[in-house]
Amino acid sequence: VWDVCLLQLGHQMDGSVGDRMPGFYDRLYDALDLLVDFFHAEGKGLTLEALKSENYRAVEQRLQYHKTETEQLITIYYTERLFKQLAVESIEYGVLSVRAYFHHDSLCVEVLNARDVIPLDPNGFSDPFVIVELLPKTVFPHCTEQETKVQKRTLNPLFDECFEFSVTLDQCKSEAAMICFTVMDHDVLTANDFAGEAFLSLSSIPGISSQSSAENFHGLKHVELPLMHQKDKNHPILKTLETRTWDKLAQDFVKK
Repeated sequence: VWDVCLLQLGHQMDGSVGDRMPGFYDRLYDALDLLVDFFHAEGKGLTLEALKSENYRAVEQRLQYHKTETEQLITIYYTERLFKQLAVESIEYGVLSVRAYFHHDSLCVEVLNARDVIPLDPNGFSDPFVIVELLPKTVFPHCTEQETKVQKRTLNPLFDECFEFSVTLDQCKSEAAMICFTVMDHDVLTANDFAGEAFLSLSSIPGISSQSSAENFHGLKHVELPLMHQKDKNHPILKTLETRTWDKLAQDFVKK
C-alpha cells in the first residue's frame, strides 16, 4: 500500500502542470510527510527505515526539485556536474587543457589545447571550438559567454587563446562559482554538434584561492580537464525543467 501511495504521488507530480495553483508542490510535499506519519503510526506501523525506501527518496527528491525556482535548480544541476568532474576516473571524450587566474578585477581564462576530441564529422575528424561561460548566471548576470576560433579537421586542436571577464573577487568567491567549457564541433549547414563539457571551480584558481597570489602567476601550470557527457537523459532536474513549458529559462536550458 505504501508503494502504491508513492506511485500515486509520482503521478500527481508528473501530470499536466498548466492549471496548478501556487503552492501545489508545497502541499504535496506536506502530504508526503503526513503519509509517513500515518504509516509509521508512532512506531506501531511500518518502520521509518521501511518507509524511507529508495522509492520514497526518489519521490521526495523530485518534490524538492518541483518546489525549487528554475535559476536555483539550474545552479544545483551545474554544481552536480562540477562534482562529477572532480570524480572522473576514465577519459572517454578527450581532455581540455586550460589555465585561469584572477588579477586586478579581471578573471583571465586561457584555453590552451585539447586532445582526443571525439570525431563528429564523416571524414573522421571534427572542427572543434570551445565556449567559455561563467556560472551561475545569477552571480555573473553581465558576463556573456565567449568562444575560441574554430580549428579545422583535427581531434587535437591547438587554441592558445585568452579571455578576460570583468568580475569582482566577491563574485568569484560565491558558492558554486565556476567556469563551464563546452567543446563543440562546428558545422556549416547543420547545427553544431556537442563534443563534451568540463567545469573548473573558481575557488581553486590563483588569485582567489588563499594558497595562491599574484606573485605566483608566472609559470602557472595548466589544468587538464577530462571532457564529459550527461549520460542520464532522465536526470530528475532535467525532467523537472521539461515540465515547465511556460518558463522560457527552463525550456532554453533543456534544449541547450
